[in-house]
Amino acid sequence: MIKQSYLVCSAGLVLAIAACSDPTGVPTGISQADANQLAADMDATSTLGTTDMGLGASFSVTVDGSGSAASVSAPVPIDNQFTITKQCPKGGQVVIAGRTTGTGDRTTHSLSLETVATRTDTDCAFDTRRGVLTINGNPNIAFDGKINIVNGALSGLQTATHKGSFKWARTGASGTCDVDLTSSFDPATHTVTVTGTFCGRTV
Repeated sequence: MIKQSYLVCSAGLVLAIAACSDPTGVPTGISQADANQLAADMDATSTLGTTDMGLGASFSVTVDGSGSAASVSAPVPIDNQFTITKQCPKGGQVVIAGRTTGTGDRTTHSLSLETVATRTDTDCAFDTRRGVLTINGNPNIAFDGKINIVNGALSGLQTATHKGSFKWARTGASGTCDVDLTSSFDPATHTVTVTGTFCGRTV
């Protein structure tokens, strides 16, 4: 199921790291397994719902794997700013701040939204196979996501970009990870495509 949180979550990070085929893993001391886990953990602390984005109870979009929307109800036009602070699993926090703009049509069940946001980590800590790993924004990861629903179904490419950097550290090791990813979902073929670089690796 593709949820409304597609707009602001870091799913591209998970897909990008999973796409890395080198068994030696991401450079500078993060193994491939650790990178996969870290991406999933970062994704979990990035997922936001419609109420988080300030759209309130009057807005709902539920899209299943076939690309059909069960319900769309939204004010027209849409322009909402949000700042959300979430606690990380082993301490620290992440702040996701941004703005969602677009238009919605209740009659035609159509919706066009763009969310521009940043993810800023402050001593955000996660368990890994080799101990607790802490990340800090360098200064952050910027996200730009677009979604388009026409007549109750996803229409055209749904796109997202992640660009930025974070620093990571754990006992005996530290480094910097640059992120520059572009991802898209094609509802016609149910295909997700991710291109770009993550921690120096080409996806």
